[in-house]
Amino acid sequence: MSTMPSWLNKVIHEDPIIRKVSLASLIDRFGNGLLISVLVIYFSFTVGLGPHKTALALSIGAAAGLLMTIPAGHLVDRVGQRIVVVVSMVINGVAVMGLVFVHSFIWLTICFAADSIANVFSRNAQQTLIARVGDSKTNPRNRAYTRSINNLGIGLGSLGSGIALAINSTFGYQLVIFLDACTFLIGAYIYSLVPHFPATLQEREKFDWAIFKDGRYIAATAMAAITNIQFVVQNVGIPIWIVKYSNAPRWWVSTILILNTASVVIFQMRISKRTKPLKDSANQYLFTGFLLAAACGMYAFAQGPSAQIASLVFLAGMALHVCAELIIAMIHWQISFDLADSSRQGAYYGIWTLGNGLSEIVGPIIVTYALVVLGKPGWGLLALMFIINTLLYRVVVLPPNKA
Repeated sequence: MSTMPSWLNKVIHEDPIIRKVSLASLIDRFGNGLLISVLVIYFSFTVGLGPHKTALALSIGAAAGLLMTIPAGHLVDRVGQRIVVVVSMVINGVAVMGLVFVHSFIWLTICFAADSIANVFSRNAQQTLIARVGDSKTNPRNRAYTRSINNLGIGLGSLGSGIALAINSTFGYQLVIFLDACTFLIGAYIYSLVPHFPATLQEREKFDWAIFKDGRYIAATAMAAITNIQFVVQNVGIPIWIVKYSNAPRWWVSTILILNTASVVIFQMRISKRTKPLKDSANQYLFTGFLLAAACGMYAFAQGPSAQIASLVFLAGMALHVCAELIIAMIHWQISFDLADSSRQGAYYGIWTLGNGLSEIVGPIIVTYALVVLGKPGWGLLALMFIINTLLYRVVVLPPNKA
């Protein structure tokens, strides 16, 4: 691969491990893209559980995964990444397959919980594996590359979900769920071909609870968790707003997500080259808060106008939204690994995942309340939340002498 043309080198990574990881992620995220636009609409309106019960099931499921974030990180440090990601992705596949047969709130919650728990182990192993493959020079590119591939998979899957949304049939939605389950199993097989990296902890070394005394890392995790509610806006808020409160066609949900994922695929690598060191990135982070606030304003404005105008407004809002997301992704990568103890990256990333889990628990409730109960003013509340939170970056991330 060393003789690979430069243009092809941008498409196919030169590291064979990253290539395998990227292929598995492409397939896995393709399934996510199929399901992400369909999930809330299918269970809320086709199955008939409604937005509130569906959001509650998502939150409870995320809470179950939240309980396993620290054990997941410790297990990855203890046994290595490969075995953890393979087993957890098989469990993911079985849990998602169960959604085909769900027609009640209880079973929906159980399936979401099983999927969430397995996902915590899988994501921790995947992210720490990428960190183990590279070094301080290559990791930014590896991270940007894998994220671009992830979003390419989501974008391709979103095309299929758009067809399912346009057809709007029970069988079509269930077929999407079945295909997503299969992608987990294929991904597990590909990860089984990745080399095993030695564990970073000794066999009988106990979990060091002292990592919870790292106040800077804990505070940064909490701040990032609030910012990450922007993903809940994409996956829960926008579908609900399009279907229930705007004149845009329901399949426009898929179009919006395709714009998002295509932008990440095209621009994430370029953004990674412009990412500044943490000590110089406070203004970048604050800028993302204003971008997210402006996007919320655009989404709110989409209520009322004709289908054509509303559709264009949603596109404009997502354009602002994804600009923020691109910058946030690279800064969060820096925070999550650069502030961590290198011998306990799994455990530290477990704390980071704990924060992500909190946003997945609280996020659907906050977003659903803001939009369903408050309506347009709810978008203003979300915008204010993003701006205030990004203002905290200098305080919680940078050392006092750098703030």
